[in-house]
Amino acid sequence: MRGTSRPSWLRPAAAPRLAYQADLIGRSVRTLDKKWTLLILRDMAFLGLTRFTEFLRNNPGLTPRVLSRRLKEMRREQLVTRSGAGRAVVYALTARGQDAVFILLAFLRYGQKYHRGATGTGDAARAPIREGGETR
Repeated sequence: MRGTSRPSWLRPAAAPRLAYQADLIGRSVRTLDKKWTLLILRDMAFLGLTRFTEFLRNNPGLTPRVLSRRLKEMRREQLVTRSGAGRAVVYALTARGQDAVFILLAFLRYGQKYHRGATGTGDAARAPIREGGETR
């Protein structure tokens, strides 16, 4: 019987090899992968920014509409809280948001190791980072 194999769109999706691949990592990525989310977290965690206008000023290209959406999504995901009203609105990291800062620290370490230098092409960009932040 020819053509007994079903088209790929009819075949059941392959199960992930490890259960955590489909669940925990996937959910975490979906939560944090939206453009600007990690940069807003960075601004809050490392720069202490708390206000809408501060986030806009610190992130060229970020529009008020997109920032408003991201902050609402981050509140829905319980990464940040919003308090105050009118011009007195401030945002703060929740415990969940503070936990996400460890991801930023991993990005920072990776950046220090592989993207150091303005152009990212010099020897300093490729030099490994020793404990204490020194390059070899």
